[in-house]
Amino acid sequence: MNPWLIRLIVLGITYVVGKEVFKSDEKFEITDHSNCDDFFKKFNQAITIHPDKAAKLRRAHNTIRSKVSCYLKKYTSLPIPSFYIQGSYKMGTIIENRSTICDIDLAVLFPKDPGIYVETIQNHIKNALIGHTSKGVSNKMNCVRLNYVRDFHIDLPIYYKDKNSDKTYFGARGHDWEESDPKAFIAWFKKETSNNPQLIRIIRYLKAWADHTKTKTGKKFPSGLALTLWAIKSYEKNSRDDVAFFNTSSAIMEYLHKKKTWNAIMPVAPGDDVMHRLTSSQKEDFYDEIGEMVSLAADAVSAPNKLKAKAKWKSIFGERF
Repeated sequence: MNPWLIRLIVLGITYVVGKEVFKSDEKFEITDHSNCDDFFKKFNQAITIHPDKAAKLRRAHNTIRSKVSCYLKKYTSLPIPSFYIQGSYKMGTIIENRSTICDIDLAVLFPKDPGIYVETIQNHIKNALIGHTSKGVSNKMNCVRLNYVRDFHIDLPIYYKDKNSDKTYFGARGHDWEESDPKAFIAWFKKETSNNPQLIRIIRYLKAWADHTKTKTGKKFPSGLALTLWAIKSYEKNSRDDVAFFNTSSAIMEYLHKKKTWNAIMPVAPGDDVMHRLTSSQKEDFYDEIGEMVSLAADAVSAPNKLKAKAKWKSIFGERF
């Protein structure tokens, strides 16, 4: 197979990453000898949560559902909610991060407007779960968090379904109810990634790189949700996972470079920017880090042999690669 010739990063510009200067009109060859597709597939397995942890999580969900429902029925006049797993666990993009603590979201969905403050509902849910774990339960602005000694913590955000408008609303402590539908986002995600397991793997690789880099540098990064939105927007498929990861990361870098104010907008209600919590300085730090990563990835896919390519990828992902 003849090697590909592709653009380095951004058309028509010169930019600096660390001490190296890159010009976009420079070309390089992606070599057959650099093929690390098999290592990427093994890495995808390495960052998958262990089956025992997944089983423990399922048991925890069932217990939480039972305890919260029983408490609300006994001590309040609130309607009994349904429960809905959301976030990366539902999408299949959850990874075993370096801390081994997974962040799981279990939505609490009431069938109608509860008619009381979100803070009051949070207190009820907290009371229902007190003593459930030795690490305890606490109220956050956006959820009730149940902490476990290891493996994971479970966040319980609160929603209700308006039967008249068929819209779903999310409640945060101290704020008005806001239209937001976790099921709509999952449906959008499944449509965008339908029959495309490679795209899901690329998202997982990006999250693994971010997890490794955050641990190494102590810097604050965009959320996994932001990385997911950018990956879907910028995905460039290839028969090799290493090349698809490089191409997609390069396209994300190109987007960040071209946009004066870059963001990650939710494709469903409320259509907010999930980057709003990062400061300008934190965004600049991330821009530098992804630039360095893309530079290393370029060296990897153009390496003269697999051993040198693997060493570059290991510097990107860490010892688990």
